[in-house]
Amino acid sequence: MASPQKHDSPRPAHSVTPGGSRLSDGNAAPGRSRVPGSCAVPASSGAPGRVRAGRAVRSVLGALRTHYPGFVLGLPVRKDSIPVFIYHDVERDRLAGDLEFLRRNRYRTLSLGEFAAAAAAKSGLPRGCGRCVLLTFDDARSNFHDTALPVLREFEARATLFAPTYWIGDPFPRTADMERFMTWDQLRSSAQSGLVDVQSHAHRHALVYTSGRLLEFANPRTLAGYDIYDWPMRNGYAGEELGRPALGTPIYAATPLLSASRRFVEDPEVAAACVRLVSRCGDAAFFERPDNAALLRRLHARRARTSPGHLSEHGSLRELVASEFEHSRDLFQKHLGYAPRYLAYPWMMGSALSLQLAKEFALEAVFGVALDFGRARRPDLPLSAFGRLKSDWLRLLPGSGRGSLLAIAAGKVAGISKTQHLAH
Repeated sequence: MASPQKHDSPRPAHSVTPGGSRLSDGNAAPGRSRVPGSCAVPASSGAPGRVRAGRAVRSVLGALRTHYPGFVLGLPVRKDSIPVFIYHDVERDRLAGDLEFLRRNRYRTLSLGEFAAAAAAKSGLPRGCGRCVLLTFDDARSNFHDTALPVLREFEARATLFAPTYWIGDPFPRTADMERFMTWDQLRSSAQSGLVDVQSHAHRHALVYTSGRLLEFANPRTLAGYDIYDWPMRNGYAGEELGRPALGTPIYAATPLLSASRRFVEDPEVAAACVRLVSRCGDAAFFERPDNAALLRRLHARRARTSPGHLSEHGSLRELVASEFEHSRDLFQKHLGYAPRYLAYPWMMGSALSLQLAKEFALEAVFGVALDFGRARRPDLPLSAFGRLKSDWLRLLPGSGRGSLLAIAAGKVAGISKTQHLAH
């Protein structure tokens, strides 16, 4: 069940090395002109506009499928329900405002153990708790340690932090991306604070390719605009690669690893050829050319015909999914002294395979997102599951100083373009 790529600390978040050989594709073919540096220009060019439009459509459809609790519309919170909210990076004043709203309206923030016990007993709220919520924070970014934790201490509020173990580690040479994550010492300090339950957010927090359908190429705009998690796991010469890729790397259709029913494994030579072309033609300056996408697509199509990639065997996918739970468990035990009992899925609740593996690895419950409320209630799941709401909705809870539904909804609509994922 162990993955061959098991490691304690993550590798640097840059991947394909261009290599030293010159690309033979520099010779101009009929219908193309020559430019300095052996960069051949095709007769026509294309743009990934369909890809961006598709992402926008998926974002809107996702918003329409989102679970909206009755309290959003001004109804009381159900007596058998405890609202669960998700935070990621926070601003101090915003989080303090949320906690002040909860305190003013006598909401109690629960530990994860209290929440789980109440859910298991199907008794609604814990004894002595007239109004309760569960606050969760995903990703274990340094923002939690530097900003959220001091505010939680100020308000004596409880919270749960879900940490992806691949990205946690010290000592480790930290890139700009890696500096955004907590260290094991900081996680340990949080767990010992008496306010924070630290649990699993899986290991890699990864996307995997599901087909060879090309979406676009890593370029300065996408590298700057998308989060480190939005770049799918890639098959490099030395094995799996995570984080931001080299300029020119092809990006294919992808889905969260723990939700995947199949995995497309690309040939690393195809990516390396594209990266070499971009490197030889000026790196970032190459993408100022109006024909950059067409040039890369033509090269990619030619290389993919002879090195098309393949779908992984089911056993290999199962081993990879199982390694998410195994590595997370082992690293928790090594650094924090205990195995996690709860997991928050990255992006959405996982596949039937990953849910079964979660049970086999002795997890007691899993958490999804607002899209998962319906599925989480299914009686045939192998373990307990819960949906979560984005923290935007917290101030629509019943109470004094309640927020405006129209203002929050308008902000979410305006933010749809900023929350589109790169490849899924």
